[in-house]
Amino acid sequence: MEDKKQIRIPRQIRIKTEFFIGFGMEELIKTLIVGAIAGVVAYIVYKITNQTIIATLLVIGAITVSVISLIKGNNNFSMVDTIKNIIKYESMQKEYRYERGDYNIKVISKKENKKS
Repeated sequence: MEDKKQIRIPRQIRIKTEFFIGFGMEELIKTLIVGAIAGVVAYIVYKITNQTIIATLLVIGAITVSVISLIKGNNNFSMVDTIKNIIKYESMQKEYRYERGDYNIKVISKKENKKS
């Protein structure tokens, strides 16, 4: 039988290849997708307005926002991950209703009395 040894990996060593701290291949692919979508939108804006600078700034701005929001910090969460966690927390159940007393005898709460 083979014995498995557990080793500890130092915090500074990254498992995935990163171009700079917190920005790896996965984030690059997401940024390229956002850039492609922004390019299509910028082309449509250019055809409507005939303004090259507006279309260029639209693409540059979309890519910049994408990179900034996808960079992971020291806690391994990006801005997008944090927003997802906030939305998930806000949509969770926070109030648990229960009735005190004997389970054999139904107790009518004050809210139910007001409805009838």
